[in-house]
Parts: sequence; C-alpha cells; structure tokens
Amino acid sequence: MKRKATIIMTALALVAAIFALPALAEDSKQAAVRAKLEALVDEYINSCDAKSEMLSSKSENIRNYARHSCMKASYCRYNKAELIQEMLDRNVEPKSYKVRLFVSERFRKDSLTSGMAGK
Repeated sequence: MKRKATIIMTALALVAAIFALPALAEDSKQAAVRAKLEALVDEYINSCDAKSEMLSSKSENIRNYARHSCMKASYCRYNKAELIQEMLDRNVEPKSYKVRLFVSERFRKDSLTSGMAGK
C-alpha cells in the first residue's frame, strides 16, 4: 500500500513539475525582454539628453529641437514603467528602432492630447 502511494505521489510530483517548467521558462523570457526594453528606453533617454545640450545654440531651429528632446527625455523618465508595460502587452520586439518608434509615437500622441505640442 505504501509503495502504491509513493508511486502515485512521485507521478503527481512529476506531472506538476512538467507543467510548471514552461511557466517558469516563460517568466524568465519575459524578464529578459523587460530588461532589454528598459535598457533601450534608458538609451533613448540618454540620446535625448545629449541632444538637449544644444539649447545654447545660435540657431532657433536647433534650440527648438533641443527643447523638444528635453521634453521627450522628461516624458520617458516619468512614464518609463508604463511605456515598458505597454510595449510588453503589445509584444514590441526589443530592438532599438522599434522602441524609439513606439516611444516617439506615444510621446506625440500624449503631447497632442495634453496640449504640450505647441510649447
């Protein structure tokens, strides 16, 4: 009787482990994607910060571009967690050009709805 119970318990443990492993693998894969997206958003923020150093330019167009870059960097810092979660939900690949496009479009959409675009 004990032997049958041991066999059944072992079989149940094996079945539970088999079904749990894919879920654990998926969690680690999503964590890796999240980390990559965070790094790419940080890279984008650094890029915008670098452009904002042109605020003292003699050209009005370059100063406007620099101000716009400052606004993008601030937007990304403030909304970073939300942006990353939305990219995960929409299955955005963790590639630099896709993250930049997503963040730029989201910034444009949010700035138009909040009235920031004309500033």
